[in-house]
Amino acid sequence: MRKFTGISTKKIIAIAAVFALLGVITFTGSFSPSALISGMLPTRIASPDAALSLPQSHKPDFALDFDQQGYNQCAGYAAAFIRRYYGQEVYGSDVYDQISYNLPVDIGVPPHKLLRHFRQHNLNATARLGELEHLKHYASRDIPLIVLVGEGISWQHYMVFLGYDREKDELYFYDSEVGAIDRFRQAPGNRTLTEKQFLDIWKNSLPGFSQLFITVEPVYNPDLS
Repeated sequence: MRKFTGISTKKIIAIAAVFALLGVITFTGSFSPSALISGMLPTRIASPDAALSLPQSHKPDFALDFDQQGYNQCAGYAAAFIRRYYGQEVYGSDVYDQISYNLPVDIGVPPHKLLRHFRQHNLNATARLGELEHLKHYASRDIPLIVLVGEGISWQHYMVFLGYDREKDELYFYDSEVGAIDRFRQAPGNRTLTEKQFLDIWKNSLPGFSQLFITVEPVYNPDLS
C-alpha cells in the first residue's frame, strides 16, 4: 500500500475507516466463526528476553528479483517475494489480483488476506505483534518477515524485512515501491533504514496495527523429516 495521492480527503477518510474495520475484523476473527479457529488472530509476543542471544548482523545470501509494484500493490509483491524465497515461482501482480478486494475504490489488503493466501499455498503464516529484537531473531533464522508500516490514515505499506547490522545501525528490506536494486549497492535488499527511521513508521498510528509483522514458514511434514 502506498500513500493515497490524488484522492480527496473525504475518500481517504472513507478508505481508512474501511481499512480500520478490516483490521478489527482481522484481530477479532469476527468476519467468520472459522477465522478464529484457523488462527487469524495476531500473536502478541512478550518483551524480548534480555538473555536473547542474537548475532551482531544477519545478511541473507540469497538472490531474488526485487520487482517494482504497480499502484497500491505492495501486499501482492511482498507475498510473491516470500513465495519465491520458498521456491514457488509467482509474480506480484498475479498475487495482488488474487488477494485484493474487487471494489470501485482500492482499499488495500488487510493482514488476514495475506495469512489466508500463504496457507492456501502450503506455507505457515502468523500475524504477530512484537519488538525489533523479534524481527532480528526471526531474520537470523532465515525466516522471512512482512512488516506493516505507515502513518495512520495517511498511508500504509508492506515491506519484507531481510536482515540487519547492529554496528552500522542498519536494517535491510525489500521494498516493492523502490523496485530493482541499484547495481552499485552493497547492502542486502533494495532499501536500508536506521533503527529509528524504521521504528518511527513501524509504530503505526493506525489503531491495532502498531508493530505488526507476519512470519512465513514451510508447513512441517513429519514424513519428510
